[in-house]
Amino acid sequence: MSKAFFLLLAALPLLAQAVSFTNQIKPVLAKQCSGCHQPQSMQSGLSVTTFEALKKGGTKGPGFVAGKPDESLLVGYLTGAKSPRMPFGGKPLPEEDIELFRAWIREGAKDDSAGAGAASAHVPKVPSQPIAYKSAPLVTAFAFSPDGKMLAVSGYHEILLNTVEGKLIARLPGKSMRIHGLAFTPDGKTLAAVGGDPARSGEAQIWDVETRKQRASIVASADTFFGGALSPDGKLLVAGGGADKSIRLIDVEAGKEVRKIDHHEDWVFQGVFGVDGKRLVTVGRDRAAKLTDVSTGRFVENVNLLKDSLMAIVRHPKRDWVAIGGAERIPYLYRLDRPRAMRIADDSTLIRKFDRQDGPITALALSPDGGKLAVGAEAGDVRIFNAETGDLIARCSGHQGGIFALQFSPDGANLVTGGFDGHLRFYDMSGKMVRDFVAAPVELSRGN
Repeated sequence: MSKAFFLLLAALPLLAQAVSFTNQIKPVLAKQCSGCHQPQSMQSGLSVTTFEALKKGGTKGPGFVAGKPDESLLVGYLTGAKSPRMPFGGKPLPEEDIELFRAWIREGAKDDSAGAGAASAHVPKVPSQPIAYKSAPLVTAFAFSPDGKMLAVSGYHEILLNTVEGKLIARLPGKSMRIHGLAFTPDGKTLAAVGGDPARSGEAQIWDVETRKQRASIVASADTFFGGALSPDGKLLVAGGGADKSIRLIDVEAGKEVRKIDHHEDWVFQGVFGVDGKRLVTVGRDRAAKLTDVSTGRFVENVNLLKDSLMAIVRHPKRDWVAIGGAERIPYLYRLDRPRAMRIADDSTLIRKFDRQDGPITALALSPDGGKLAVGAEAGDVRIFNAETGDLIARCSGHQGGIFALQFSPDGANLVTGGFDGHLRFYDMSGKMVRDFVAAPVELSRGN
Protein backbone atom coordinates (compact mmCIF):
# COMPACT_ATOMS: atom_id res chain seq x y z
CA MET A 1 0.00 0.00 0.00
CA SER A 2 1.17 3.54 -0.74
CA LYS A 3 2.37 6.05 1.86
CA ALA A 4 -0.44 8.38 0.80
CA PHE A 5 -3.00 5.71 1.71
CA PHE A 6 -1.66 5.45 5.25
CA LEU A 7 -1.60 9.23 5.60
CA LEU A 8 -5.22 9.32 4.51
CA LEU A 9 -6.10 6.66 7.08
CA ALA A 10 -4.37 8.71 9.77
CA ALA A 11 -6.39 11.76 8.79
CA LEU A 12 -9.76 9.97 8.76
CA PRO A 13 -10.59 10.60 12.45
CA LEU A 14 -9.93 14.30 11.90
CA LEU A 15 -12.04 14.39 8.76
CA ALA A 16 -15.01 12.50 10.17
CA GLN A 17 -16.44 15.88 11.14
CA ALA A 18 -16.26 19.15 9.26
CA VAL A 19 -12.89 20.81 9.73
CA SER A 20 -13.10 23.84 12.03
CA PHE A 21 -11.37 27.05 11.00
CA THR A 22 -11.29 28.27 14.62
CA ASN A 23 -10.15 25.06 16.29
CA GLN A 24 -7.97 23.41 13.63
CA ILE A 25 -6.92 25.82 10.89
CA LYS A 26 -6.36 29.07 12.77
CA PRO A 27 -4.07 27.54 15.47
CA VAL A 28 -1.73 26.21 12.77
CA LEU A 29 -1.68 29.59 11.03
CA ALA A 30 -1.03 31.36 14.33
CA LYS A 31 1.90 29.10 15.18
CA GLN A 32 3.50 28.71 11.77
CA CYS A 33 2.56 31.73 9.67
CA SER A 34 1.43 34.78 11.66
CA GLY A 35 4.97 35.90 12.50
CA CYS A 36 5.40 37.15 8.92
CA HIS A 37 1.74 37.53 7.97
CA GLN A 38 0.01 39.72 10.59
CA PRO A 39 -1.46 43.23 10.31
CA GLN A 40 1.77 44.81 11.54
CA SER A 41 4.04 42.72 9.28
CA MET A 42 2.21 41.65 6.12
CA GLN A 43 4.78 39.96 3.90
CA SER A 44 3.44 39.92 0.32
CA GLY A 45 0.50 41.97 1.61
CA LEU A 46 -0.96 38.92 3.37
CA SER A 47 -2.35 38.57 6.89
CA VAL A 48 -3.54 35.19 8.18
CA THR A 49 -4.80 36.31 11.57
CA THR A 50 -8.49 36.37 10.64
CA PHE A 51 -10.73 34.48 8.23
CA GLU A 52 -11.51 37.67 6.31
CA ALA A 53 -7.83 38.56 5.88
CA LEU A 54 -6.92 35.04 4.75
CA LYS A 55 -9.75 34.98 2.25
CA LYS A 56 -8.75 38.39 0.85
CA GLY A 57 -5.18 37.21 0.37
CA GLY A 58 -2.26 39.39 -0.66
CA THR A 59 -0.36 40.53 -3.71
CA LYS A 60 -0.52 37.03 -5.26
CA GLY A 61 -4.32 36.84 -5.04
CA PRO A 62 -7.02 35.41 -2.76
CA GLY A 63 -5.80 32.97 -0.14
CA PHE A 64 -8.13 30.19 -1.24
CA VAL A 65 -10.92 29.22 -3.58
CA ALA A 66 -13.74 27.60 -1.60
CA GLY A 67 -14.36 24.02 -2.76
CA LYS A 68 -11.15 23.92 -4.83
CA PRO A 69 -8.05 23.11 -2.75
CA ASP A 70 -5.88 22.42 -5.79
CA GLU A 71 -6.58 25.94 -7.12
CA SER A 72 -5.94 27.61 -3.77
CA LEU A 73 -2.73 29.57 -3.18
CA LEU A 74 -2.74 28.51 0.48
CA VAL A 75 -2.41 24.82 -0.43
CA GLY A 76 0.03 25.55 -3.25
CA TYR A 77 2.53 27.34 -1.00
CA LEU A 78 2.15 24.84 1.86
CA THR A 79 2.82 21.85 -0.42
CA GLY A 80 5.61 23.49 -2.40
CA ALA A 81 3.66 23.38 -5.63
CA LYS A 82 4.27 27.12 -5.63
CA SER A 83 7.59 28.65 -4.70
CA PRO A 84 8.87 29.48 -2.15
CA ARG A 85 7.42 26.76 0.03
CA MET A 86 5.90 27.94 3.27
CA PRO A 87 6.62 28.40 6.14
CA PHE A 88 9.50 30.30 4.57
CA GLY A 89 12.83 29.16 5.98
CA GLY A 90 11.14 26.66 8.29
CA LYS A 91 10.23 22.98 8.30
CA PRO A 92 7.34 22.07 5.96
CA LEU A 93 4.06 21.32 7.68
CA PRO A 94 3.31 17.67 8.41
CA GLU A 95 1.23 16.05 5.67
CA GLU A 96 -1.69 15.57 8.06
CA ASP A 97 -1.81 19.33 8.70
CA ILE A 98 -1.76 20.08 4.99
CA GLU A 99 -4.57 17.55 4.50
CA LEU A 100 -6.61 19.52 7.06
CA PHE A 101 -6.26 22.65 4.93
CA ARG A 102 -7.24 20.69 1.80
CA ALA A 103 -10.28 19.21 3.54
CA TRP A 104 -11.37 22.58 5.00
CA ILE A 105 -11.25 24.21 1.57
CA ARG A 106 -12.88 21.19 -0.10
CA GLU A 107 -15.75 21.46 2.40
CA GLY A 108 -16.33 25.07 1.43
CA ALA A 109 -13.79 26.91 3.64
CA LYS A 110 -16.44 27.94 6.13
CA ASP A 111 -15.83 30.50 8.87
CA ASP A 112 -16.95 29.26 12.29
CA SER A 113 -15.29 32.12 14.21
CA ALA A 114 -17.37 33.72 16.92
CA GLY A 115 -18.68 37.10 15.80
CA ALA A 116 -17.22 40.20 17.33
CA GLY A 117 -20.62 40.86 18.84
CA ALA A 118 -22.08 44.04 20.17
CA ALA A 119 -20.75 45.83 23.19
CA SER A 120 -21.82 44.36 26.46
CA ALA A 121 -25.14 45.56 27.79
CA HIS A 122 -23.93 44.88 31.33
CA VAL A 123 -23.95 47.99 33.50
CA PRO A 124 -21.69 47.41 36.55
CA LYS A 125 -22.77 48.90 39.87
CA VAL A 126 -21.07 49.82 43.12
CA PRO A 127 -22.25 47.52 45.97
CA SER A 128 -24.68 49.25 48.33
CA GLN A 129 -23.12 47.57 51.38
CA PRO A 130 -19.48 46.82 52.29
CA ILE A 131 -18.41 43.33 51.35
CA ALA A 132 -18.40 40.86 54.24
CA TYR A 133 -15.46 38.49 53.80
CA LYS A 134 -15.75 34.99 55.24
CA SER A 135 -12.29 34.07 53.96
CA ALA A 136 -9.32 35.91 52.51
CA PRO A 137 -10.03 37.06 48.93
CA LEU A 138 -7.29 36.26 46.45
CA VAL A 139 -4.84 39.09 45.80
CA THR A 140 -4.75 39.90 42.10
CA ALA A 141 -2.96 43.25 42.46
CA PHE A 142 -1.35 45.57 44.98
CA ALA A 143 0.86 48.66 44.95
CA PHE A 144 3.07 50.58 47.35
CA SER A 145 2.56 54.29 47.81
CA PRO A 146 5.73 56.18 46.75
CA ASP A 147 6.71 56.84 50.38
CA GLY A 148 6.42 53.12 51.19
CA LYS A 149 3.98 53.67 54.07
CA MET A 150 0.78 52.37 52.48
CA LEU A 151 -0.40 49.49 50.31
CA ALA A 152 -3.37 49.53 47.96
CA VAL A 153 -4.66 45.96 47.64
CA SER A 154 -7.30 44.36 45.43
CA GLY A 155 -10.51 43.22 47.10
CA TYR A 156 -13.90 42.08 45.84
CA HIS A 157 -15.67 45.11 44.34
CA GLU A 158 -13.23 47.35 46.22
CA ILE A 159 -9.68 48.51 46.84
CA LEU A 160 -8.30 48.10 50.35
CA LEU A 161 -5.85 50.66 51.73
CA ASN A 162 -3.57 49.24 54.42
CA THR A 163 -0.50 50.33 56.32
CA VAL A 164 2.53 48.18 55.55
CA GLU A 165 2.05 46.65 59.01
CA GLY A 166 -1.37 45.37 57.94
CA LYS A 167 -3.73 47.89 59.56
CA LEU A 168 -6.79 48.68 57.43
CA ILE A 169 -6.98 52.41 56.65
CA ALA A 170 -9.85 52.67 54.18
CA ARG A 171 -12.10 50.76 51.79
CA LEU A 172 -12.70 52.17 48.32
CA PRO A 173 -15.79 50.46 46.82
CA GLY A 174 -16.12 50.37 43.05
CA LYS A 175 -17.91 48.79 40.13
CA SER A 176 -15.26 46.21 39.24
CA MET A 177 -15.72 42.74 40.65
CA ARG A 178 -11.98 42.14 40.33
CA ILE A 179 -9.09 44.60 40.34
CA HIS A 180 -6.19 43.39 38.18
CA GLY A 181 -3.86 46.38 38.29
CA LEU A 182 -3.02 49.15 40.77
CA ALA A 183 -0.54 52.04 40.59
CA PHE A 184 0.12 55.30 42.42
CA THR A 185 1.22 58.42 40.56
CA PRO A 186 4.78 59.53 41.42
CA ASP A 187 3.50 62.23 43.78
CA GLY A 188 1.30 59.71 45.61
CA LYS A 189 -1.81 61.87 45.24
CA THR A 190 -3.65 59.69 42.74
CA LEU A 191 -4.35 55.96 42.62
CA ALA A 192 -5.22 54.27 39.33
CA ALA A 193 -6.83 50.85 39.04
CA VAL A 194 -7.99 48.55 36.24
CA GLY A 195 -10.27 45.54 36.42
CA GLY A 196 -13.84 44.63 35.62
CA ASP A 197 -16.38 41.84 35.54
CA PRO A 198 -15.19 38.79 33.56
CA ALA A 199 -16.98 38.39 30.21
CA ARG A 200 -19.11 41.47 30.98
CA SER A 201 -17.16 44.72 31.25
CA GLY A 202 -13.79 46.36 31.81
CA GLU A 203 -13.18 49.42 33.96
CA ALA A 204 -10.45 51.89 34.86
CA GLN A 205 -10.77 53.81 38.13
CA ILE A 206 -9.03 57.04 39.14
CA TRP A 207 -8.99 57.89 42.88
CA ASP A 208 -7.95 60.90 44.93
CA VAL A 209 -5.83 59.38 47.68
CA GLU A 210 -6.25 62.13 50.27
CA THR A 211 -10.04 62.40 50.09
CA ARG A 212 -10.61 58.69 49.24
CA LYS A 213 -13.00 59.87 46.50
CA GLN A 214 -13.24 58.39 43.04
CA ARG A 215 -12.53 61.01 40.37
CA ALA A 216 -13.38 58.90 37.35
CA SER A 217 -14.76 55.53 36.30
CA ILE A 218 -14.11 54.58 32.66
CA VAL A 219 -16.18 51.54 31.65
CA ALA A 220 -15.44 49.98 28.28
CA SER A 221 -15.00 46.63 26.53
CA ALA A 222 -17.03 43.46 27.03
CA ASP A 223 -14.43 41.87 29.29
CA THR A 224 -12.19 42.80 32.20
CA PHE A 225 -9.09 45.00 31.88
CA PHE A 226 -5.61 43.86 32.88
CA GLY A 227 -2.29 45.63 33.41
CA GLY A 228 -2.67 49.06 34.93
CA ALA A 229 0.81 50.58 34.53
CA LEU A 230 1.32 54.34 34.62
CA SER A 231 3.65 56.39 32.44
CA PRO A 232 6.71 57.75 34.28
CA ASP A 233 5.06 61.17 34.65
CA GLY A 234 1.81 59.61 35.89
CA LYS A 235 -0.27 61.17 33.11
CA LEU A 236 -1.21 58.06 31.14
CA LEU A 237 -2.58 54.70 32.27
CA VAL A 238 -2.32 51.62 30.07
CA ALA A 239 -4.99 48.90 30.29
CA GLY A 240 -4.92 45.60 28.43
CA GLY A 241 -8.34 44.88 26.99
CA GLY A 242 -8.32 41.18 27.74
CA ALA A 243 -10.52 39.28 25.32
CA ASP A 244 -11.01 42.20 22.92
CA LYS A 245 -7.24 42.12 22.23
CA SER A 246 -6.89 45.87 22.60
CA ILE A 247 -4.56 48.26 24.39
CA ARG A 248 -6.24 51.34 25.86
CA LEU A 249 -4.50 54.52 26.95
CA ILE A 250 -6.32 56.62 29.54
CA ASP A 251 -5.63 60.24 30.41
CA VAL A 252 -5.41 60.19 34.22
CA GLU A 253 -6.16 63.87 34.79
CA ALA A 254 -9.08 64.02 32.34
CA GLY A 255 -10.36 60.58 33.32
CA LYS A 256 -11.06 59.45 29.78
CA GLU A 257 -9.78 57.04 27.16
CA VAL A 258 -7.59 58.81 24.61
CA ARG A 259 -6.41 55.96 22.40
CA LYS A 260 -7.37 52.38 21.55
CA ILE A 261 -4.67 50.28 19.89
CA ASP A 262 -5.31 46.95 18.18
CA HIS A 263 -1.89 45.43 17.51
CA HIS A 264 -2.36 42.15 19.36
CA GLU A 265 -3.94 38.99 17.99
CA ASP A 266 -5.06 37.55 21.33
CA TRP A 267 -5.68 38.59 24.93
CA VAL A 268 -3.48 41.40 26.28
CA PHE A 269 -2.37 41.03 29.90
CA GLN A 270 0.21 43.67 30.84
CA GLY A 271 2.09 46.67 29.54
CA VAL A 272 4.88 49.02 30.61
CA PHE A 273 6.11 52.41 29.40
CA GLY A 274 9.71 53.10 28.43
CA VAL A 275 11.94 55.24 30.61
CA ASP A 276 10.95 58.46 28.81
CA GLY A 277 7.29 57.48 28.42
CA LYS A 278 7.43 57.73 24.63
CA ARG A 279 7.25 53.98 24.01
CA LEU A 280 5.03 51.21 25.32
CA VAL A 281 5.59 47.45 25.46
CA THR A 282 2.63 45.10 25.90
CA VAL A 283 2.40 41.32 26.24
CA GLY A 284 -0.35 38.75 25.82
CA ARG A 285 -1.38 35.33 24.63
CA ASP A 286 -0.16 35.95 21.07
CA ARG A 287 3.41 35.41 22.38
CA ALA A 288 4.60 38.88 21.44
CA ALA A 289 6.12 41.74 23.43
CA LYS A 290 4.92 44.50 21.12
CA LEU A 291 6.66 47.87 21.02
CA THR A 292 4.39 50.83 20.26
CA ASP A 293 4.94 54.56 19.75
CA VAL A 294 2.77 56.24 22.40
CA SER A 295 2.18 59.54 20.58
CA THR A 296 0.84 57.93 17.39
CA GLY A 297 -0.18 54.43 18.44
CA ARG A 298 2.06 53.09 15.65
CA PHE A 299 3.36 49.54 15.99
CA VAL A 300 7.16 49.51 15.88
CA GLU A 301 8.16 45.85 16.17
CA ASN A 302 8.10 42.75 18.34
CA VAL A 303 10.84 43.06 20.93
CA ASN A 304 11.13 39.32 21.47
CA LEU A 305 11.42 36.12 19.48
CA LEU A 306 7.95 34.52 19.61
CA LYS A 307 7.88 31.35 21.73
CA ASP A 308 4.81 30.94 23.96
CA SER A 309 2.03 33.03 25.49
CA LEU A 310 3.17 35.85 27.80
CA MET A 311 1.46 36.95 30.99
CA ALA A 312 3.91 39.25 32.77
CA ILE A 313 6.26 42.13 32.01
CA VAL A 314 8.23 44.63 34.11
CA ARG A 315 10.61 47.42 33.08
CA HIS A 316 14.02 48.16 34.52
CA PRO A 317 13.72 51.36 36.62
CA LYS A 318 16.64 53.09 34.91
CA ARG A 319 17.06 51.45 31.50
CA ASP A 320 14.89 50.54 28.54
CA TRP A 321 15.08 46.86 29.43
CA VAL A 322 12.06 44.64 30.08
CA ALA A 323 11.72 41.25 31.73
CA ILE A 324 8.96 39.04 30.32
CA GLY A 325 7.56 35.62 31.16
CA GLY A 326 4.61 33.32 30.65
CA ALA A 327 3.62 29.80 29.71
CA GLU A 328 7.16 28.73 28.75
CA ARG A 329 8.15 29.17 32.43
CA ILE A 330 11.42 30.90 31.50
CA PRO A 331 11.97 34.60 32.34
CA TYR A 332 13.76 36.64 29.67
CA LEU A 333 15.42 40.05 29.85
CA TYR A 334 15.26 42.12 26.64
CA ARG A 335 16.41 45.57 25.55
CA LEU A 336 13.99 47.76 23.59
CA ASP A 337 16.61 49.01 21.15
CA ARG A 338 17.79 46.50 18.57
CA PRO A 339 21.59 46.53 18.14
CA ARG A 340 21.41 45.68 14.43
CA ALA A 341 18.98 45.50 11.53
CA MET A 342 16.25 42.93 12.15
CA ARG A 343 16.62 39.52 10.54
CA ILE A 344 14.39 36.46 10.32
CA ALA A 345 14.18 34.68 13.70
CA ASP A 346 16.21 37.54 15.19
CA ASP A 347 16.68 37.52 18.96
CA SER A 348 19.42 40.16 19.07
CA THR A 349 17.51 42.17 21.70
CA LEU A 350 17.86 39.35 24.23
CA ILE A 351 20.14 40.20 27.15
CA ARG A 352 19.76 36.94 29.08
CA LYS A 353 17.36 34.24 30.14
CA PHE A 354 16.93 32.88 33.65
CA ASP A 355 16.22 29.47 35.18
CA ARG A 356 13.03 27.67 34.29
CA GLN A 357 10.31 28.02 36.96
CA ASP A 358 8.03 25.36 38.45
CA GLY A 359 4.93 26.69 36.66
CA PRO A 360 3.81 29.28 34.11
CA ILE A 361 5.09 32.74 35.08
CA THR A 362 2.35 35.08 36.28
CA ALA A 363 4.20 37.98 37.95
CA LEU A 364 7.55 39.77 37.72
CA ALA A 365 9.19 42.58 39.71
CA LEU A 366 12.49 44.45 39.53
CA SER A 367 14.08 46.06 42.59
CA PRO A 368 14.31 49.88 42.72
CA ASP A 369 17.99 49.76 41.71
CA GLY A 370 17.29 47.23 38.94
CA GLY A 371 19.71 44.73 40.41
CA LYS A 372 17.25 42.01 41.40
CA LEU A 373 14.49 40.25 39.47
CA ALA A 374 11.69 38.47 41.34
CA VAL A 375 9.67 35.80 39.54
CA GLY A 376 6.29 34.41 40.61
CA ALA A 377 4.48 31.49 39.02
CA GLU A 378 1.39 29.33 39.24
CA ALA A 379 3.35 26.86 41.35
CA GLY A 380 6.50 26.72 43.45
CA ASP A 381 8.51 29.29 45.34
CA VAL A 382 8.99 32.91 44.33
CA ARG A 383 12.61 33.26 43.25
CA ILE A 384 14.89 36.28 43.40
CA PHE A 385 17.67 36.49 40.79
CA ASN A 386 20.62 38.76 40.23
CA ALA A 387 19.39 40.67 37.18
CA GLU A 388 22.94 41.37 35.98
CA THR A 389 24.28 37.81 36.14
CA GLY A 390 21.17 35.61 36.22
CA ASP A 391 22.33 33.89 39.41
CA LEU A 392 19.72 32.76 41.93
CA ILE A 393 19.86 34.84 45.14
CA ALA A 394 16.96 33.51 47.22
CA ARG A 395 13.77 31.46 47.25
CA CYS A 396 10.66 32.76 49.04
CA SER A 397 8.37 29.96 50.22
CA GLY A 398 5.17 29.53 52.22
CA HIS A 399 2.54 30.29 49.59
CA GLN A 400 -0.61 28.18 49.36
CA GLY A 401 -1.26 28.51 45.64
CA GLY A 402 -0.21 30.59 42.67
CA ILE A 403 1.27 34.11 42.74
CA PHE A 404 -0.57 36.94 40.96
CA ALA A 405 1.35 40.04 42.08
CA LEU A 406 4.87 40.96 43.17
CA GLN A 407 6.54 44.22 44.16
CA PHE A 408 9.69 45.33 45.94
CA SER A 409 9.26 47.91 48.67
CA PRO A 410 10.39 51.42 47.59
CA ASP A 411 13.53 51.11 49.75
CA GLY A 412 14.35 47.71 48.21
CA ALA A 413 14.57 46.00 51.60
CA ASN A 414 11.59 43.67 51.10
CA LEU A 415 9.84 41.73 48.38
CA VAL A 416 6.07 41.47 48.83
CA THR A 417 3.99 38.69 47.26
CA GLY A 418 0.26 38.19 46.79
CA GLY A 419 -1.83 35.52 45.20
CA PHE A 420 -4.36 32.75 45.45
CA ASP A 421 -4.36 32.33 49.25
CA GLY A 422 -5.14 36.02 49.89
CA HIS A 423 -2.05 36.74 52.01
CA LEU A 424 0.51 39.50 51.58
CA ARG A 425 3.93 38.16 52.57
CA PHE A 426 7.02 40.29 53.13
CA TYR A 427 10.44 38.72 52.55
CA ASP A 428 13.93 40.07 53.10
CA MET A 429 16.58 39.58 50.41
CA SER A 430 17.69 36.29 51.95
CA GLY A 431 14.23 34.83 51.34
CA LYS A 432 13.19 34.97 55.00
CA MET A 433 9.54 35.87 55.63
CA VAL A 434 9.34 38.87 57.95
CA ARG A 435 5.61 39.69 57.83
CA ASP A 436 2.36 38.04 56.73
CA PHE A 437 -1.16 39.48 56.80
CA VAL A 438 -4.52 39.53 55.05
CA ALA A 439 -5.53 42.99 53.81
CA ALA A 440 -9.27 42.30 53.81
CA PRO A 441 -11.32 42.44 57.04
CA VAL A 442 -12.21 38.75 57.34
CA GLU A 443 -15.09 37.92 59.66
CA LEU A 444 -14.27 34.92 61.80
CA SER A 445 -17.09 32.46 62.43
CA ARG A 446 -18.12 31.74 66.00
CA GLY A 447 -15.94 29.21 67.72
CA ASN A 448 -12.75 30.44 65.94
